[in-house]
Amino acid sequence: MNHDRQDARRDRAIRKGAEPQTARKQDDPFALGRVTAASVAAGAATGSSSLGGGLGAPIAMRNDISLMLLPVFVDGPGPIDAEFDGHRLRVYVEGDDGRMASPTDRKILNFLAGAIAARIRSGQAGSRHIRIETRPLIEALRADGVVGGAEYERLIASLKRLMGTVIETTMPLGDGVSRERRFRWVDAYEHDNHTTSGGKSILSLQITLSDDAFMWMTRTLGFEVAQPEFAAVTASRSSAWRIYEICFAQLIQAKSATSAIHIDDLRRRVPISAPLKVFKSRTLRTAMETIAATPEMNAHIRLLLERRTPKGFEEVDFAKRVSHDDLFVRIMRGRRAWPAMNVLLSQADAVTALARA
Repeated sequence: MNHDRQDARRDRAIRKGAEPQTARKQDDPFALGRVTAASVAAGAATGSSSLGGGLGAPIAMRNDISLMLLPVFVDGPGPIDAEFDGHRLRVYVEGDDGRMASPTDRKILNFLAGAIAARIRSGQAGSRHIRIETRPLIEALRADGVVGGAEYERLIASLKRLMGTVIETTMPLGDGVSRERRFRWVDAYEHDNHTTSGGKSILSLQITLSDDAFMWMTRTLGFEVAQPEFAAVTASRSSAWRIYEICFAQLIQAKSATSAIHIDDLRRRVPISAPLKVFKSRTLRTAMETIAATPEMNAHIRLLLERRTPKGFEEVDFAKRVSHDDLFVRIMRGRRAWPAMNVLLSQADAVTALARA
């Protein structure tokens, strides 16, 4: 989108002090798979994500329902090409020598989203420029909490992938007209290094999110996840916790005690290129075993493999040969209540914060 037009629209929104009807559709980087406030829990602002005594205090990780449903992170070279509800999504890396942002890299965005939420709820202005200490970030990303030189190098490598990954969306507007949007997660980062006889370490880090990433983190419905719970969920293979997230988001979206997703739809959303037979016998089976064995996962959802019959659905064993056309994953609520959904900033507030950044 032309930057002059974008800035002019922001200025008009700021002067009016209200949300333009056209801005919501134009500024939304993902207008596909959206879960609206009316479809979940009226967007009530709840939860606690305070920085407390300083930057070293625990920060909740913030998850967004729509992002959980979309296949924008992949283990492997990519690219990703997907279509949902008539909208097209493409994720790739420019050049031949880069790697796409992975599910592990996405943890940084979860952490930054939590930091933004904590800042806004403490009464401060939201900003896409986030300065954080690196140690609590690394501790939040690693299940074992080990912090060393190799972890700092991996952190910088993740930021480079988040900067190099390009997301393109195509949104139909009607009458043969469509809008294409192209953006990245991270615009820039800088860090202070401390060099001693023992080596080099990163003291502090400032990450500048793209406008689209900031809008996404502050305007979509999401919920906070405590760091220990987030670490427990994401300590397993990325495909396992991706399947957990997809199924969890699907159940919330359905507003029901049970829902179902076709096995091929699940595979595309992970995303994974393996044939359905391999996906079922390896990836899905491992993920369902992991979810059943992880308290932080099975507290929210339980999964069954089912096949559709003329009389309804029936559970099937993984070893049984079943037509993939009739194969579904049944999702059921666990014992724990759903987390409260919330939107951090209104459209006008988000535009104002970006204009001042």
